[in-house]
Amino acid sequence: MAYIFLTICGVLIIGACSSTEDDSSTSSTSMPDYETTTLSGKIAGVSWTFDTGRVVVPSSGSTYSYSLTSDNLSNACSSTYTGSSSHPKIIASRSEAPSVGEEELCFSSGCSKTLTFYDGSMNYIITTGKIKIDTVTTTEVTGKMYAKYGSDHEINGTFTLSRCCLSGSNYTLCSE
Repeated sequence: MAYIFLTICGVLIIGACSSTEDDSSTSSTSMPDYETTTLSGKIAGVSWTFDTGRVVVPSSGSTYSYSLTSDNLSNACSSTYTGSSSHPKIIASRSEAPSVGEEELCFSSGCSKTLTFYDGSMNYIITTGKIKIDTVTTTEVTGKMYAKYGSDHEINGTFTLSRCCLSGSNYTLCSE
């Protein structure tokens, strides 16, 4: 009789300790999926939709410079990306060439992958977000981005950047 009692108690204890909950779907971050529409949202509380962007290829071992704006610029490579309250811009720099893959933004010990939102008077350093590069060709870089800072700065969607190279004293679309 004692044996049966211990066996029943053992089953009850094991049953009480086991779990059928599946945690495999829990994301390591609380960031949303990428939108499949053009990169848009709010920067400095202003409605923003991506229009023109570029990545400047350094001429000698420097950094790759990225600029994105909602302004309709006539030439992605030679135009000036000023940033203003009506057309904030996004800027970033990386020591590595753009490559297919995904990175999370961060600013901590050993990691400084950030974006800057600039509204003409203030820089907002963005450390929450992710960027996924889908393709890199001689002339363009395509990808997706999600970035957020507080309630007045949040963008999500797709982008295509022109790859710009120095040609003489001007930047032009890179060629093969």
